[in-house]
Amino acid sequence: MDPAVRERLLEAVLSELGRKGREAMVLAQVLRTAEVAEKDFAEEYGDLDTCLDAAYVRLTARLDDAMRVGCSADGKGLAQGEPQWPQQVRGGLEAVLSELAEKPALARALTRGYPSLGPTQQARYLAFIEGFAAELRARRQRGGIDGELPANVDSLAVGAAEAIVFEEISSARTESLPKMAPPILFSLLVPFLGPGGAITEMEKAQDPR
Repeated sequence: MDPAVRERLLEAVLSELGRKGREAMVLAQVLRTAEVAEKDFAEEYGDLDTCLDAAYVRLTARLDDAMRVGCSADGKGLAQGEPQWPQQVRGGLEAVLSELAEKPALARALTRGYPSLGPTQQARYLAFIEGFAAELRARRQRGGIDGELPANVDSLAVGAAEAIVFEEISSARTESLPKMAPPILFSLLVPFLGPGGAITEMEKAQDPR
């Protein structure tokens, strides 16, 4: 299958999942939306669930890439060189929120539709979230933020941020996620910088001049 056609199909199948849920999905509708022949679909994936798995892997990889690019981007009023650790976190967060806000149906599939399909799918979602915790841990340690911290502090920080994102998506406010970046950033940074430091970084995100 042509890569552009495959990408169109994978987005269509997750969008349909996000809008309707698995029980109401109709393969024929997905194929019409993606403009893919049933024969080509059968040769590439065989069945709808296999296609959903492939689509989810692609989506989470894309969000992971966006996060890493956002973390690595400099600027934001800093001096030359690599951004400081809080700004890296902010850049990655803003990149992911922008991606989610652009396509609400995909965001619903990511957080609700796909993980609800079963234990395997839920495990994939949890692994995706834990990947953000691992990246947070690695970047703060490189930034010299370590010391006497609980072993699971990064997972707890990401979990708090994920709860806010989940609530916004569940309440049909996905398009407004970029506006939520400052309070989400606070939840990510407060275990490491304390309330005062996290508020300072939150205020920078509110007024990036």
